[in-house]
Amino acid sequence: MTLGAKAKAADAKAVPGDPLKCDMVCTVGGYASDMSRNFTFGPPSAERAELHAIAEQAFEDGLASLVPGTTLAHVHRVATESLSRQGLRSYRRGHFGHGVGQSVFSEQWPFIAADSDVAIEAGMVLAFEIPLYIDGLASFNLEDQFLITPDGPVAMNRLPRRLEVIG
Repeated sequence: MTLGAKAKAADAKAVPGDPLKCDMVCTVGGYASDMSRNFTFGPPSAERAELHAIAEQAFEDGLASLVPGTTLAHVHRVATESLSRQGLRSYRRGHFGHGVGQSVFSEQWPFIAADSDVAIEAGMVLAFEIPLYIDGLASFNLEDQFLITPDGPVAMNRLPRRLEVIG
Protein backbone atom coordinates (compact mmCIF):
# COMPACT_ATOMS: atom_id res chain seq x y z
CA MET A 1 0.00 0.00 0.00
CA THR A 2 1.07 3.55 -0.67
CA LEU A 3 -0.50 6.41 1.29
CA GLY A 4 -0.34 10.06 0.34
CA ALA A 5 0.96 12.20 -2.49
CA LYS A 6 4.45 11.21 -1.40
CA ALA A 7 4.72 7.78 0.17
CA LYS A 8 4.19 8.16 3.92
CA ALA A 9 5.70 6.06 6.67
CA ALA A 10 3.86 2.94 7.84
CA ASP A 11 2.67 4.71 11.02
CA ALA A 12 1.36 7.81 9.19
CA LYS A 13 -2.24 8.90 9.54
CA ALA A 14 -4.36 9.67 6.51
CA VAL A 15 -5.54 13.24 6.05
CA PRO A 16 -8.51 14.35 3.94
CA GLY A 17 -7.79 14.00 0.25
CA ASP A 18 -4.91 11.53 0.68
CA PRO A 19 -4.70 8.90 -2.07
CA LEU A 20 -4.28 5.24 -1.11
CA LYS A 21 -3.01 2.63 -3.57
CA CYS A 22 -3.58 -1.03 -2.66
CA ASP A 23 -1.61 -3.61 -4.66
CA MET A 24 -2.84 -7.04 -3.60
CA VAL A 25 -1.81 -10.63 -4.16
CA CYS A 26 -3.09 -13.94 -2.92
CA THR A 27 -2.39 -17.56 -3.64
CA VAL A 28 -4.83 -20.35 -4.34
CA GLY A 29 -3.55 -23.88 -4.77
CA GLY A 30 -0.02 -22.58 -5.21
CA TYR A 31 -0.93 -20.10 -7.95
CA ALA A 32 -0.62 -16.35 -7.44
CA SER A 33 -2.98 -13.53 -8.36
CA ASP A 34 -2.23 -9.82 -8.76
CA MET A 35 -4.47 -6.73 -8.73
CA SER A 36 -4.49 -3.08 -7.65
CA ARG A 37 -7.16 -0.55 -6.73
CA ASN A 38 -7.11 3.10 -5.68
CA PHE A 39 -8.92 5.11 -3.03
CA THR A 40 -8.97 8.61 -1.55
CA PHE A 41 -9.78 9.58 2.01
CA GLY A 42 -12.63 11.97 1.35
CA PRO A 43 -13.26 13.59 -2.03
CA PRO A 44 -10.24 13.62 -4.37
CA SER A 45 -8.76 16.85 -5.67
CA ALA A 46 -9.63 17.70 -9.27
CA GLU A 47 -6.07 16.76 -10.30
CA ARG A 48 -6.28 13.33 -8.62
CA ALA A 49 -9.71 12.63 -10.11
CA GLU A 50 -8.39 13.58 -13.57
CA LEU A 51 -5.27 11.42 -13.17
CA HIS A 52 -7.37 8.41 -12.22
CA ALA A 53 -9.76 9.03 -15.13
CA ILE A 54 -6.73 9.02 -17.45
CA ALA A 55 -5.63 5.67 -15.98
CA GLU A 56 -9.15 4.25 -16.42
CA GLN A 57 -9.29 5.27 -20.08
CA ALA A 58 -5.81 3.92 -20.83
CA PHE A 59 -6.81 0.68 -19.10
CA GLU A 60 -9.91 0.31 -21.27
CA ASP A 61 -7.96 1.16 -24.43
CA GLY A 62 -5.22 -1.37 -23.67
CA LEU A 63 -7.69 -4.02 -22.55
CA ALA A 64 -9.49 -3.83 -25.90
CA SER A 65 -6.27 -4.97 -27.61
CA LEU A 66 -5.57 -7.85 -25.19
CA VAL A 67 -6.87 -10.46 -27.63
CA PRO A 68 -5.42 -13.64 -29.18
CA GLY A 69 -3.09 -13.00 -32.09
CA THR A 70 -2.01 -9.54 -30.90
CA THR A 71 1.55 -9.08 -29.66
CA LEU A 72 2.25 -7.83 -26.17
CA ALA A 73 4.25 -4.98 -27.78
CA HIS A 74 1.06 -3.84 -29.52
CA VAL A 75 -0.82 -3.73 -26.19
CA HIS A 76 2.05 -1.68 -24.71
CA ARG A 77 1.89 0.73 -27.66
CA VAL A 78 -1.90 1.15 -27.34
CA ALA A 79 -1.63 1.96 -23.61
CA THR A 80 1.29 4.36 -24.19
CA GLU A 81 -0.56 6.14 -27.02
CA SER A 82 -3.70 6.46 -24.89
CA LEU A 83 -1.76 8.09 -22.07
CA SER A 84 -0.08 10.44 -24.55
CA ARG A 85 -3.40 11.44 -26.18
CA GLN A 86 -4.74 12.27 -22.74
CA GLY A 87 -1.89 14.66 -21.95
CA LEU A 88 0.82 12.43 -20.44
CA ARG A 89 3.10 12.79 -23.46
CA SER A 90 6.37 12.19 -21.62
CA TYR A 91 5.14 9.18 -19.60
CA ARG A 92 7.24 6.06 -20.13
CA ARG A 93 6.75 2.63 -18.62
CA GLY A 94 8.86 -0.49 -19.06
CA HIS A 95 5.82 -2.74 -19.00
CA PHE A 96 2.05 -2.62 -18.54
CA GLY A 97 1.67 -6.09 -17.10
CA HIS A 98 3.04 -9.57 -16.95
CA GLY A 99 2.36 -13.26 -16.81
CA VAL A 100 0.87 -14.75 -13.66
CA GLY A 101 1.71 -18.10 -12.16
CA GLN A 102 3.50 -19.58 -9.21
CA SER A 103 5.36 -16.52 -7.86
CA VAL A 104 3.79 -13.98 -5.53
CA PHE A 105 6.99 -12.03 -5.00
CA SER A 106 8.10 -11.28 -8.55
CA GLU A 107 6.45 -10.42 -11.81
CA GLN A 108 6.74 -13.17 -14.38
CA TRP A 109 7.44 -13.45 -18.09
CA PRO A 110 5.96 -12.64 -20.51
CA PHE A 111 5.88 -8.88 -20.02
CA ILE A 112 3.54 -6.46 -21.80
CA ALA A 113 6.55 -4.49 -22.98
CA ALA A 114 7.50 -2.40 -26.01
CA ASP A 115 9.99 -4.99 -27.24
CA SER A 116 7.90 -8.13 -26.66
CA ASP A 117 7.14 -10.15 -29.77
CA VAL A 118 5.11 -12.68 -27.73
CA ALA A 119 1.72 -13.25 -29.32
CA ILE A 120 -1.28 -13.44 -27.00
CA GLU A 121 -2.85 -16.90 -26.99
CA ALA A 122 -6.11 -18.28 -25.59
CA GLY A 123 -5.42 -19.93 -22.25
CA MET A 124 -2.85 -17.37 -21.08
CA VAL A 125 -3.33 -15.64 -17.74
CA LEU A 126 -2.00 -12.09 -17.72
CA ALA A 127 -2.01 -9.22 -15.26
CA PHE A 128 -2.66 -5.94 -17.11
CA GLU A 129 -1.93 -2.66 -15.34
CA ILE A 130 -1.72 1.08 -15.75
CA PRO A 131 0.55 2.42 -13.00
CA LEU A 132 0.77 6.20 -12.64
CA TYR A 133 3.21 7.39 -9.98
CA ILE A 134 3.43 11.17 -9.91
CA ASP A 135 5.40 12.46 -6.93
CA GLY A 136 3.46 15.10 -5.07
CA LEU A 137 0.12 14.07 -6.63
CA ALA A 138 -0.59 10.35 -6.28
CA SER A 139 0.56 6.79 -6.71
CA PHE A 140 -2.21 5.06 -8.62
CA ASN A 141 -2.25 1.63 -10.21
CA LEU A 142 -5.16 -0.08 -11.93
CA GLU A 143 -4.41 -3.77 -12.29
CA ASP A 144 -6.47 -6.84 -13.00
CA GLN A 145 -5.75 -10.40 -13.90
CA PHE A 146 -7.31 -11.85 -17.04
CA LEU A 147 -7.84 -15.24 -18.56
CA ILE A 148 -7.41 -14.88 -22.31
CA THR A 149 -10.19 -16.73 -24.15
CA PRO A 150 -10.71 -17.08 -27.92
CA ASP A 151 -13.17 -14.18 -27.58
CA GLY A 152 -10.82 -11.94 -25.59
CA PRO A 153 -9.92 -11.22 -21.96
CA VAL A 154 -12.13 -12.31 -19.07
CA ALA A 155 -11.52 -10.54 -15.75
CA MET A 156 -10.82 -12.85 -12.85
CA ASN A 157 -12.49 -10.53 -10.32
CA ARG A 158 -15.52 -8.26 -10.22
CA LEU A 159 -14.26 -5.23 -8.30
CA PRO A 160 -14.95 -1.88 -9.97
CA ARG A 161 -11.92 -0.01 -11.30
CA ARG A 162 -13.16 3.48 -10.39
CA LEU A 163 -11.50 5.71 -7.80
CA GLU A 164 -13.29 4.92 -4.55
CA VAL A 165 -13.84 7.50 -1.82
CA ILE A 166 -13.47 6.19 1.74
CA GLY A 167 -13.45 7.71 5.20
